[in-house]
Amino acid sequence: MIVTDKEYFMERKLIDKLDLMIKRMQGTDDNVICIDGDEGQGKTNLAMAMCYYVSHKMGREYNVKENIFFDLDEVIKFASTTSQKIIHWDEGALGGMSVQWWKQNQQKFIQLLMTARKKKHFIVICIPRFYKLNEYIVIDRSIALVHVYSRKNIQKGRFCYYTKTAKERLMDDWRRKHVKHYKKYKTFWGSFPEAEKKIFSKEEQDQYEAKKDEAIATLAKSKQEDRKEVLIKRHNMHIINQLEKMGFSLTNQQYAKIFSTSDRTIGRYKEAIKHEKDVRTTDAI
Repeated sequence: MIVTDKEYFMERKLIDKLDLMIKRMQGTDDNVICIDGDEGQGKTNLAMAMCYYVSHKMGREYNVKENIFFDLDEVIKFASTTSQKIIHWDEGALGGMSVQWWKQNQQKFIQLLMTARKKKHFIVICIPRFYKLNEYIVIDRSIALVHVYSRKNIQKGRFCYYTKTAKERLMDDWRRKHVKHYKKYKTFWGSFPEAEKKIFSKEEQDQYEAKKDEAIATLAKSKQEDRKEVLIKRHNMHIINQLEKMGFSLTNQQYAKIFSTSDRTIGRYKEAIKHEKDVRTTDAI
């Protein structure tokens, strides 16, 4: 079915779901949708098509500068200080954050979602894999999961849609067997267009790419800094281990002065050294 003033195609069943979400936002609720899939399979295009449809039907603003985000802190700030907005978080365009990043930052997003329900936002989250998100977000908080893929690994622009029950079954299989039964549990499936070129002008598309490039550069710098911290930690742990093997018995405060760090950090170093020794002992047995 051809929709909006931009005249792009959307599946009838998907339109019906979006229309129900619009009714929810006209009441007292918001909507959170997760879109997952491999890099280059069209998560961003489908997100844009869905966001613009809601924008067109509800008269809400949807543009690259104000409504598309790559940085979680910016998402949280925008969502917590506004209401009745379209929020497109395109984390999936970055190729996926590190596991450590998710552990450190996902709780902030959960806290936002727990308190922002009455703000009536329409939130689309693009991620590489559904199981990277906390179960509360994927199963309890999101109204739907959409998986994008290529038919026979050739024809792009395909999707599977999952309601709450379908999401629960999909997550349960992953939790118990580490198997992703996308096709087995789908509620319905269909195709979607390359909507970006119809929705946004060439200038706006360039703005999107520039915004993404900046986010990727920031992420790369962050990963380099994380790697540097790991190397420093390993170096300091090695020195502490060698000194104690030689019979030196320094306090945490003395080590802290040597390494220009805190007593607590030295305590964590020693716990990590002890853990590694315990693991080696267990393996030897």
